[in-house]
Amino acid sequence: MRDTDLYRQLLGLEDPWTVSRVDLDVKGQRVEVFAEHKKAKTWPCPECGVACKLHDHDEERVWRHLDSCHFQTFLHARIPRVNCAEHGVRQARVPWAEPRSRFTALFERLAIAVLLETDVSGAAKILGLSWDEAQHVKERAVARGLLRRPHQVPRLMGIDEKSLAKGHRYATIACDLEAGHVIGIAEG
Repeated sequence: MRDTDLYRQLLGLEDPWTVSRVDLDVKGQRVEVFAEHKKAKTWPCPECGVACKLHDHDEERVWRHLDSCHFQTFLHARIPRVNCAEHGVRQARVPWAEPRSRFTALFERLAIAVLLETDVSGAAKILGLSWDEAQHVKERAVARGLLRRPHQVPRLMGIDEKSLAKGHRYATIACDLEAGHVIGIAEG
């Protein structure tokens, strides 16, 4: 099996996407995977899903992917931009990552699993990320979770005030007492 076919399957890429080349940097312990797409007549608008013509491509972007045999692995691609009659020129979605993310969805899934077991500093060290990168992955995961949470008023609600640090900084915490989870946190 060729390296390009191996990484196409590992990444789960399907038409029109494929892997054009794989570069190995043994000294730097990095694998660079380059994805490109075949010519497609249309691409779905990321806003409305309507089939649109290709407008152009953004500059090459790089996403961190799951390590390959302890080598950090990075996926490179130029994302197509579409021209939608309703929304104008927009960047098409890629199957391997959320919009504006610098990590593949599979890497984010691993990062979230690590973050569930340790704090941000520990996760950053294990994953080879900066503290800010690990915190950003955590914030994105929380935002996705909040969007999926049903919006209903709890029958029994508890409100508590906790001191954040020395001085007079407080957080107000609202909890669903029956479900046993936090509904919201606000400073003050």
